[in-house]
Amino acid sequence: MKRYWVLIMLAFITRCAFGQGSELAVHLYGMGALPAGDYGKELADDSQLTRRSGFSIGRQIGLAATGYGLGAELVSPVGFRGLQWLFSVKGVCNGSKTEALQADFRKELGDSVALTLDYGHWLNLPVMTGFRYDYQFTAEFTLYGLLQAGINFSKMASRQASVDGLIVEEAHFDFARDFGFEWGIGVLYDQRYNLGFRYLDLRHPRYEGRKKISETIFPEIVSRDMVVLGEERSISMFVVTLGIQLFK
Repeated sequence: MKRYWVLIMLAFITRCAFGQGSELAVHLYGMGALPAGDYGKELADDSQLTRRSGFSIGRQIGLAATGYGLGAELVSPVGFRGLQWLFSVKGVCNGSKTEALQADFRKELGDSVALTLDYGHWLNLPVMTGFRYDYQFTAEFTLYGLLQAGINFSKMASRQASVDGLIVEEAHFDFARDFGFEWGIGVLYDQRYNLGFRYLDLRHPRYEGRKKISETIFPEIVSRDMVVLGEERSISMFVVTLGIQLFK
């Protein structure tokens, strides 16, 4: 129910923003994303090799690497000096760091087993709305703070494990969604060029998907095809943005 209220709010704010006409600005930016907390962990205490369900990377681990992304924001005044409505859409992509986990699994399997982990990229697509407050302290420079909330559409990185070139595990996941929020500060130069520092908390999406495993390494499996149900991961990151503000 919470996500439907957020969608209604997004639609209302978009209408208000376009209603401001010439006051509407568009902020386009690129970003670098540094994983925080469990999202960036490379190894967990409960990472283990199971006999029936394949490689278990652990519950509180994301393996996410430093990433990149693009974003766009509609910015519109709301009548109070310095206060702006925000409506934003962004896409953030993070690779996977598998070196530490791969070394840990190799210890369990033995030195004679040449295990290789090849994990894909995380993709997060937050759609948010909120406020930005601007404070112009010189003719050219404006400081601002912002707070946004909304829905994140997230896809977990695919996983592939191989031994001597033979794929022994492969997993793919569907898109999941959860509530998220963002806060940050930044500076505008000449009301045009924008540098920002933000924290993005995308909560704990629960992912579903499918996994195939091989009896070559896991001789006690019941089936080669397995369904992944409700695999929960924590997603958060620090974001640096650099962009340009248009039409204002």
